[in-house]
Amino acid sequence: MTTTLPSPEIIYTDDRGARAQIRSIEYQWEDVHMFATESRHEQPVRYTDKQETPSLCMYFSLEGTGYAVTSNRREDLQVAANQHVLCYSPYFEGHYVLEPSVSRNFGIDIGPAFFERLLTSDLDCLLRMGDKIARGQVADISPWPMHITPRQQWVMKEMIHCSYEGQMKQLYYEAKIIELFLMQAQQAENLMGRKPLQIKAADIEKLHAARQFVHLNMFEPISLQQVARAAGLNDFKLKKGFRELFGTTVFGYLNELKMNHAKRLLQDGGVSVGDIAIDLGYSEPQNFTKAFKRYYGYTPGEVKGRH
Repeated sequence: MTTTLPSPEIIYTDDRGARAQIRSIEYQWEDVHMFATESRHEQPVRYTDKQETPSLCMYFSLEGTGYAVTSNRREDLQVAANQHVLCYSPYFEGHYVLEPSVSRNFGIDIGPAFFERLLTSDLDCLLRMGDKIARGQVADISPWPMHITPRQQWVMKEMIHCSYEGQMKQLYYEAKIIELFLMQAQQAENLMGRKPLQIKAADIEKLHAARQFVHLNMFEPISLQQVARAAGLNDFKLKKGFRELFGTTVFGYLNELKMNHAKRLLQDGGVSVGDIAIDLGYSEPQNFTKAFKRYYGYTPGEVKGRH
C-alpha cells in the first residue's frame, strides 16, 4: 500500500492553522464508512469530530503516528506506524491528531446493524468486548495496538483497488471487512495474557529497518546475520524483538511476503507455477506448491483455476 491514492490532492487547514496536503478515498453505505488517507504536513494536524451513534472502528496506521483525544476515554488512544486497533465507542466527541511529516492510514467505521453480526462468543476477546458493548462502555479488542501483518496489508490493498461496481462492490467490501475483522480478532486472541512491548524506542526503529531490509531483499538468499548487520542489531535482539514487535519470525515474515507475491501473480495470470517457484528461490516447483498449500490451505493450481 505504498502507491499514491487515485484521488486529487486537497489542502486542509485545522483550527490552529496547521496545514496538510491530503489525498483520500471514501466509500459509504448504510452502516459502513470506509476511508484511506495519505497526508503530508510539517506540523501536527488536528481533525475535530463528533459522532453521536455507536460505532466499531477498525483503524490501521500504515505510516506515521496518530492519536485520538476524547472525553469518554481515560487516556489518549495512540497508534504508531504499522499498528492497528479495533475499538468500540458509544459516541465520540473530540479530535484526532496526526504527527508530522507523513501519515497513511486506512479505516472502517461500522454501525450497530453490521457489527452486531460480528460479535460472536467463539473467542474470549470477542466475548469480553461484547460484554462491555452491552453495558454501553468503550471497548478495545486488545489492551494495546497490534502489528499490521502482510496479509492484512494485502486485503486493504484489494479493497482500495476494487474494480467492482454497484451492489457487487458492496458485497465485495462486506466480505473483505469480515475477513479483516477475523484477522484482528484472532490476533487479539493470540495476544491475550501477554505483557506489553518492552522494547526500547531505538531498537524499534532498528527492527523496522530489519523488516524493510527483508522486504527489499525478498528475492535474494539472505541470512539472519545479514539482516541483523543491516539493521545494527545482534542476532538475539533481532530474533526476540522481531517476534515481539511484529508477531512473527524474520523468516516467517519473509514467507508471508513470498506467498502474497505468489498469490498476486497467480491471480493476475500469465505466469506459470514453475516460473513463480524459480523467482521465489525454490529448487523444485513441487516444493513451492507444498509451501503454498501449507500457507493458504489450497494449491497454486486451484488459484489459477479460479481465473
